[in-house]
Formats: sequence, structure tokens, C-alpha cells
Amino acid sequence: MNQVKQKRVWPRVLVVLLAVLLVIGGLAMYYLFNFAFQRGGFASQQAKNVNTEFYDQTPSQTWTQKTKDGLTLKAHYFAAQQPTNKTVVVVHGYGSSARKMSSYIKMFHNDGYNVLAPDNRSFGDSQGRYVGYGWLDRTDLANWMKQINEYNPRAEIGMFGVSMGASAVMYTLPLAPKNVKFAIADCGYSSIDAELAYELKTMFKMPSFPILPLASIYSKVLAKYDFQKANTKQTLKNNQIPLFIIHGDEDQFVPTRFAYQNYRNDKGEHKEIWIVKGAGHAQARSVNPDEYQQRTQEFAERWFNATQ
Repeated sequence: MNQVKQKRVWPRVLVVLLAVLLVIGGLAMYYLFNFAFQRGGFASQQAKNVNTEFYDQTPSQTWTQKTKDGLTLKAHYFAAQQPTNKTVVVVHGYGSSARKMSSYIKMFHNDGYNVLAPDNRSFGDSQGRYVGYGWLDRTDLANWMKQINEYNPRAEIGMFGVSMGASAVMYTLPLAPKNVKFAIADCGYSSIDAELAYELKTMFKMPSFPILPLASIYSKVLAKYDFQKANTKQTLKNNQIPLFIIHGDEDQFVPTRFAYQNYRNDKGEHKEIWIVKGAGHAQARSVNPDEYQQRTQEFAERWFNATQ
């Protein structure tokens, strides 16, 4: 009789234990998701002690955009000292903001261009609870460029991004208006999934499975997008906009292999790649400032001035 009772009890115990483990696992996964995706999470620990002097001291206009999901986004427009139709969109990275892109804004502004620097959703002055990792931001960037064209119907546009901003630029290219003349992507990843897998392995010593498939579910439910769809293999396969890829050969945050993947994924005729010796993540400009300035300036001038 006792043996029969024990046989009946054990399945119930196993079910309860399994349920407890699933709850604990779900809570742990929810914590990890928020740590990586939520405003004020891991992103808030990045891009500290950045020189913002130019941004703070240079007059600018604040532009706004209302997204389909009800967010108010902000961007900051720095008009060139001499009137020009040429505008460069400068896109910040993970944990950064338009203000923290001050030195890059200054670089293009000094070259004689208007500069539009958006705060991506969940960063800077823009609303948003969850990071878009460039994929959710691509529609926002396309809409900022529409605003440039409304502001100046004769506009010519260049795109520039660093880290997550570089990926955002490459994800946006299929949506770019016809007057986008070039794109520069400094240390961007090819896919969000691959970048998160790399971070899980190197920072947390954790496997990508089953964490990333579960994180994808959280992303769809909470952040309203599927990060596993983001890949330059798709967004660059029909690209014809000139693309300049920059990456440091000592990048330990977004590994250099992504630069080569992005270069191979771009099927356009006009593409360049520059691997900067001795540069870590987003350090290409600080490691080799003169050549960085020269190369980006020449690339922008060439395609802004190219005959169509």
C-alpha cells in the first residue's frame, strides 16, 4: 500500500519541482533581458566621461518625431556655418546619446556640413523603455531623413554611426531615401543575435542557448520587436549606397570579425574597409585621429560631389 502511495506522490513532486525551476528560470531570464534591453540597465554604465564641449556650446535646433508606438523622440540639428544642402546624420551607440557624440558632430560640422544627431529611443532626450539595438531604430532614422527632406527639399544626406549606431545605419539603408549619398559604419555588428551571443560568452560565461531564444520571446512581448531578424546579410544584400566600414583590430566588445562580415554582406559596387591597428571598441578615431579625419572627410566629399 505504501509503495503505491509513493508511486503516486513522486510524479507530483517532480511536477512541482519542474514548475519551481521554470519560475526561477523565467525570473532570471527576465532580469537578464532587462539588464541588456531596458533603459537604465547595462547601457547606463557605458560611454562615461565623454567630452561634450562642442555640443554644449554650439547653437542647435531641437527636432521631434512621434513614433507609431506613441513615443516622442528628439534630434538635434546643427546648421553649417555657411549655407549648404549637405547634411550628415550622426547616430550614437549603445549607452550613448547625441550629446556624447559631440566630437563626431564637431568633425562633420567643421567639414562644412549640417549635422542631425538623433537620440535613439530609450537614450538621451528621447522616450522609450527598451533599447532598439539599431533594428527598432531603423524606421526612426528613416523618418528623421524624411524630416531633413521636408526641411530642405534640395537636401543631400550622408549617414554615419558608431557601434550600435553603425549597425543602425546599415539596417536602415534599405529604407533610405534616394538622396542618401553615402554611409560610414564604425565598429558595427552584423546581427544583434550574434553580438548578444558573444557578450554572453565573454562577459558572463553563459551559453546562447536557451537564453537568446527566450530573450527573443521577451523582446517580442515587451519591446515589440524580434531582434533575431536583424542581420546585415539581409539589409546589405541589395545595397547600392557607398559604404565605408571602419573597425579596430583590438575590439573586445564588438569583435573585428563583424567588420569583415559586413563588408562581405554588402553587395554594392562602392565599398571600403579600414581596420585600425591598435584600436579597441569605438577607439579608431582616438587612436589615429588624423587619418580618421582624412579618410572620413575624403569619403564624404567624394560621394557628396559625385555626379549622378
